[in-house]
Amino acid sequence: MGPLDGIRVLDFTRWQQGPWATVMLGDMGAEVIKLEERTTGDLGRALGRQPDGFCAYFEAHDRNKKSITVDVRTPEGRAIALKLVEHVDVLAHNFRPGVMDRLGLGYEAVKAVNPRIIYASASGFGPVGPLATRPSYDVIGQAMGGIMVTQGGGPEGEPHMVMPGVADQVGAMYFAYGISMALIARERFGFGQQVDASLYGSQIALQAMNVTMALRNGVHQRSRPRGNPTFKPYGCQDGKWLAVGVLDPAVFPRLCQAVLRPDLATDPRFAEPFARYANADALEVELSAAFAGDTRAAWLERLIAGDVPCGPVQDYIEMGSDPQALENGYITTVDHPNLGSLRVVGSPVRLSETPASITMPAPELGQHTEEILLNLGYDWEQIAALREAKVI
Repeated sequence: MGPLDGIRVLDFTRWQQGPWATVMLGDMGAEVIKLEERTTGDLGRALGRQPDGFCAYFEAHDRNKKSITVDVRTPEGRAIALKLVEHVDVLAHNFRPGVMDRLGLGYEAVKAVNPRIIYASASGFGPVGPLATRPSYDVIGQAMGGIMVTQGGGPEGEPHMVMPGVADQVGAMYFAYGISMALIARERFGFGQQVDASLYGSQIALQAMNVTMALRNGVHQRSRPRGNPTFKPYGCQDGKWLAVGVLDPAVFPRLCQAVLRPDLATDPRFAEPFARYANADALEVELSAAFAGDTRAAWLERLIAGDVPCGPVQDYIEMGSDPQALENGYITTVDHPNLGSLRVVGSPVRLSETPASITMPAPELGQHTEEILLNLGYDWEQIAALREAKVI
């Protein structure tokens, strides 16, 4: 039993921002019904698809969902969607403003069928303003939200993406958060409402401290190309890397002791936080030379013994065998009917009494169409007629 057991979500979302949000709801027990275009489905099904049919993009963003294929542009398809609306708590989509209205599935039409519905839109730029109707993708969210400038360290401050998908994933988290808050409000006050979470807004929120400082000082400060010398990765003798995270001034002497350079703690250039900031490049040179003198394992042992925040720099393969990730279920497995046992990302959130769970992999296109229609009261003859008419 998950915390959202009994909650049903009608999911029109595609690609990543919307689908990952509904994955988060599904992991927590919600029944998620993914309504897809009849012939192609979510285009994310084909993004990076391998010859054996495995698609990491779709498996990651659409597990714990049922798939029904419906052409909602037809009267019969729209009727199916509205009949589903009667039985769900949430409708989620990430179309541009106006698209759902043109399909006859806008908020007012849906609210008329189910007044308690949570009608959730994952948008590019928010529901109002001059850009509200424009399309957006992850790269545009990162560009306009300022994070590319913050990361810029290339020639003449060339902007850098953090990594593909960051804006989508963060937008999805805020989207799921908004839906969850609306569900709580409904339980407390008895009414449904509209929810919007945008790529643009979520990227701004992600960087709240940096944005607040820039708005106060009138300057967008870029990250130092090499970073804070006590809050960054360092290469070790064996070619492996580790990261240290020293923000508390009381920990700096312990760092110096652990790297066998206690003199750095009393060096006038580094003894105080403001001095370390002013002489950051020099401190980085000293620490780099120290870490280059032994293996990563040796340094981690010393740092941990000295209670210095630290960790190895891991790629995905190393992380996938890390006992810490495995024991907490951050990496888990799911049985796929065609691909066997798949190792997948688990939920990072633990609830002691109503835990998250992954009960099924991403669905085949239309896998649950008949099951869902039968539950809505359609009989086999009607289903056959809908299929013959190319509604489903």
